[in-house]
Amino acid sequence: MELRHLRYFLAVADAMSFTAAARRLHVAQPALSQQIRSLERELGVTLLERGARTRGLTEAGQRFAVRARRLLLEAEGACEEMAAFAGGRRGTVRFGSALQSLTEGRLARILADFHRRDPGVRIAFREAHTGPLLDLLGRGRLELALIHVGGDVAPRPPFDAHETVRIEPIYGEPLVLAVGPRHRWVKRKAVAWKDLENEELIAFGPGSTVRHIVAAAARLAGIHPRTPISATNLGTVRALVSAGLGVAVLPEAAFTLPGPPLHAVRLVDPALTRVVSLARNTARFESPAARALADWLRERLPPRG
Repeated sequence: MELRHLRYFLAVADAMSFTAAARRLHVAQPALSQQIRSLERELGVTLLERGARTRGLTEAGQRFAVRARRLLLEAEGACEEMAAFAGGRRGTVRFGSALQSLTEGRLARILADFHRRDPGVRIAFREAHTGPLLDLLGRGRLELALIHVGGDVAPRPPFDAHETVRIEPIYGEPLVLAVGPRHRWVKRKAVAWKDLENEELIAFGPGSTVRHIVAAAARLAGIHPRTPISATNLGTVRALVSAGLGVAVLPEAAFTLPGPPLHAVRLVDPALTRVVSLARNTARFESPAARALADWLRERLPPRG
């Protein structure tokens, strides 16, 4: 068994398609199929349920996929650790962020300052919702990610966190209701959740932590708000709210960004917070570059004042 056998198997397991996996690996499909069958013969088990298409993993395949990912992470970690000895604090850190309000605000400057201090470190940046980032961390495709989880209303991550992913809270931030400049609530100081029953609530798309927190709060309040509009981008949500097409629950930091006029109204019964957190994969070697970036973020992310 060689490391390439593990890579081939995991590519098929992730894509559930020999054709897609072969394309991703840049190998011929018959050669890929032959390598997988060779691996199965060596192990003495069937790893993939085959039919007209690849239908899924057998029970043995599911168990083997977990170990294969660990083995590849260990192999990659060994190379990265030796590179660290050779080059010190250099290399690439694969880093993701689920916090659009932070990315559009302070995060870009924080990362730029880090790069000026450590020009030998390259940051491969990826933006996505918390759910996809946790999946990428669990698969070893990211080293660090800034995510957010719910506070008292929804304290657990809304998505399955891989067993190798550790989530470290950094600071909490209120979530408030955003209304447009002509909305009837523009002068109110607070709005109870029960008042949102008949409002058009603009939601973030699937995979969003804020979407998860809002759904949990609505259940607690016993309401079913209308959510005819869903958007992925924070800027889109803000523009829609400002234009009067609905209201939205946003992090407090979103109101400090330049953009269309919005008014913040405090939410009560229940009040909402999100917890900005740093997530990392504990199974892989933490390079000096990744450790330095994590320390830099811990020091500079808590809100001022």
